[in-house]
This record gives sequence, structure tokens and C-alpha cells, in this order.
Amino acid sequence: MPDIFLLIGLKARTGELVLESGNNIGSIVFRDGRILQAFSPYSRAIGDLLVEQGIVTEAELLATLKIQKQKYDTPLGGLLLKTGKVSLEVIETMVHEQIRQSIKEFITWDKLHISFLEKDIHPFDRIHLPVHEFLSPDTVKASKAFISEASLSQKQTRSAAATTV
Repeated sequence: MPDIFLLIGLKARTGELVLESGNNIGSIVFRDGRILQAFSPYSRAIGDLLVEQGIVTEAELLATLKIQKQKYDTPLGGLLLKTGKVSLEVIETMVHEQIRQSIKEFITWDKLHISFLEKDIHPFDRIHLPVHEFLSPDTVKASKAFISEASLSQKQTRSAAATTV
């Protein structure tokens, strides 16, 4: 999976990575190579996490979910922000945790089938995680060195071509 993250990040891809293993299906949503969302069959919903941590009550969550049914394109976190029940930092922490937990789970799946669906993804907010968080420091360092060398080589090739013309 680190190789896939590296490619998606380097190419700044936008779309949905669909992961399947047996009866399990999950997905990771990317925008310009950054992770916006990740869902596994065992992901904890943001609302449930907020109730468990005592940030909102179950009644507040249910009332907000009722509103969400009427506004299909508004995420729960956005509605809770508008009501003042939570801060952006709290929602950001919850989304990050949901992404991390889902990716930890995906890594344990056997016989993984992966497909990437190009989609025009428009984020609701600024919340995301960089793919390099899920790569080893050595991989990130080697990738940066490779890109730097490739860029230098392209400049040298262009310069040589320009002087021969």
C-alpha cells in the first residue's frame, strides 16, 4: 500500500481508491494527492466518536442527523460546526483518527484488490492528511531525491537541446 500512496501523492491524483478483500470493501478519497476521507467496514462514525468522548450528547447527534437528511450534501461535521456544538479542530481530529484507523485496518487485509476511480472530488473543508504520513521516512527521502535528480536531468537535457538549435 505504501507504493500506491506514493504514486497517488506524487502524481497529485484526485479520486477514490477502492479496496476489496473477501467480503470487505473500503475506500480512500483523495484530492490532489491528499487524503480527505477513508472508510472501512469497521470505521467508527464521526458522530459516534463525538458521543463516546462526551463532546455532544446522543440527543444532539440525533437532531443533527435529522437536519442532515434534509441537506444531503452537507457533512455531519459541517452541521455541528454551524450549530456551535464543536470546533473545526475537534472535527479535524476526528476525521484524522477515522482515516488513520481505516488505513491501519486496510494494511491487515489479505488478498487485497485495488482500483482507483478518477472522480472530480470537491472537499467540504480544509481537512486532509498528506500521504507521506503513511510512508516510511526513507521512502519519502528517496522519492524526493529521485524527483530532484529527474528534474535536474530534464533541465540539463533542455539546456543541451537549446544550445544545439
